[in-house]
Amino acid sequence: MFTTIDPQPLAAASLAQVHRARLHDGRAVAVKVQYPDIAELATTDLEALEVMVHLLAKVAPTLRLQSIVTYVRQTIPLELDFRQEASASARLRAALAHRTDVVVPAVIPELSNERLLVMDYADGIKITDRAALREADIDLRSVAHLLSDVYAEQLLRHGVLHADPHPGNLLVQPGPRLVLLDHGLNGALSPALGRALARMVRALAAADADAMRAALAEVGVPVDEHADLTSLLRLAGVTLGGERAGGPEIGRLIGRGLGDLPVEVILVGRALSLLDGITRQLAPDLDVLAIVAHHTALPGSQEGA
Repeated sequence: MFTTIDPQPLAAASLAQVHRARLHDGRAVAVKVQYPDIAELATTDLEALEVMVHLLAKVAPTLRLQSIVTYVRQTIPLELDFRQEASASARLRAALAHRTDVVVPAVIPELSNERLLVMDYADGIKITDRAALREADIDLRSVAHLLSDVYAEQLLRHGVLHADPHPGNLLVQPGPRLVLLDHGLNGALSPALGRALARMVRALAAADADAMRAALAEVGVPVDEHADLTSLLRLAGVTLGGERAGGPEIGRLIGRGLGDLPVEVILVGRALSLLDGITRQLAPDLDVLAIVAHHTALPGSQEGA
């Protein structure tokens, strides 16, 4: 299949590792290879996790962790089937095809299967490597703006999400151009969640307490009806991944345990939290809300869908 393949991996993670290779036509590719027996190991770990959560529920009934187990049980099979990742990558690539500032490497389907994924090789600078970005004369604020804009467009206009945006999966090329890697957790979001997120953004921008309370409830976060505007603002910030100073105070604002949150909301919240951490490193004073709110007013947004 390949004229050359580097025996040393470019990257390695919990389920697979990636090697650089070259096809017979000269095309440079990245080859993602799943570890042997990883599916069986994952099944065993999930069963152990189920037992632990069941025991914890008996000794601490208020500690609701079942949704986390449900989240893991639903997402691990997605990551283990590289055919699903190939399809998800193609959907995101099509959704963002109009943008010249985003790169989603194309998968080569005839060389890929359930445990092997072959895709175009794409290089770049790790998004949190500020020194390397500056050395390449890439403006950090422009990168942060691009990052926020690309993810706002995914969520609010296309109803899709590159759901694992940790720094190892985000590269930057001069321009800047954003390279999105690893699409094992990508998924389509329900139109209802897209509309609720859009309404939450609009409520945040307008500081409308009633609209914010309704949007939070629609997302799946039940709110204490007596919560004041400041508290609601903070809770919405937590839900959208933009507020870290939550703790017990935020917990008291929620009418039920966080264990009742839908898996889809956990997935989005985790992704947004990762994005917030990256943005804070690149441009702490960036007005992310203004960038995101722009997409709620554009044709084709989830709000108008």
